[in-house]
Amino acid sequence: MKIAIQHQNYQKKIAASPGNDRRHDIEKIDISGKKDDAVTLEISVEGKKAMHLKDKKDIEQDIVHLDKRAGYLPAYSGMYDVDKAISSSLENCSKEEQEFVYDIIRQNFLIENGSSMTEEERQANISLGMKKAEYAVNDFIAEDHKKSFLDAMESIAKLASAGKMDENGNMDYGVKKGNYLGHGSGLVETTDVLDMMRTMDASAYKEYQRINKESSDSDRQLNTLKYATDWYIHSVDKNPHMVEAYEAKSDGYVEKNVKNRKIDTTFKDLNTESRAAFLESLKAFQSQNPKFYVTIKAR
Repeated sequence: MKIAIQHQNYQKKIAASPGNDRRHDIEKIDISGKKDDAVTLEISVEGKKAMHLKDKKDIEQDIVHLDKRAGYLPAYSGMYDVDKAISSSLENCSKEEQEFVYDIIRQNFLIENGSSMTEEERQANISLGMKKAEYAVNDFIAEDHKKSFLDAMESIAKLASAGKMDENGNMDYGVKKGNYLGHGSGLVETTDVLDMMRTMDASAYKEYQRINKESSDSDRQLNTLKYATDWYIHSVDKNPHMVEAYEAKSDGYVEKNVKNRKIDTTFKDLNTESRAAFLESLKAFQSQNPKFYVTIKAR
């Protein structure tokens, strides 16, 4: 199911054209996945301001645009048990269904950059992602995977909610990078050496970045690989428990900052049991928030 928001910008002035205002400028913003029919929502200017919604061109900066033919490729959180639960749940699903789920992780949960979003927008986006996950559970996740899938998606939502943004809008979610081999129930975790270097040895990672930047195109891959390999060998030799410490740091962060995290409830009342129920709950949301939604129509 696709959800789009239409909003109206009043008195939107065009640069270098004094007195030339564009009125009733309507744009559509896709904020959902790729299942079933679309739902178009039109938003009033008052509602847009109240909910801090931005223009389409601004929101799109926060979405990872992937080749549509490869949208089913996994998106991982770095929490192995969580990622494996989702991978296993999608093992027998279609590529379209897999894409729907992984788009939630990419577009609603673990966005790479949030510079064009307020923190309220980012948290509400996570709330919407959880409702889309519930829709997936009711629509195509197998019965024996429903609970583990939803629990896993909730864990990623909590991880996303606790994320921190730097001065450039880049997000840091506090856990090790998810690096795996295989897929589905056969997913196997491996150690990402570069992420371990970044996390455990900041000066070495800075040197790695310098080598990567200053090497010629023909030498870059060899130079960076050699540096990373040498660093790993020497570091593990010096500290045999470095990998365990790297894993423990990530696990400790999850225990402290994620497990008991509360998720935003902006969209908590949406009914996701069926397409019809979902539409009805959107109408109910409209009636409760008259300045937010102007019209709702399916197409």
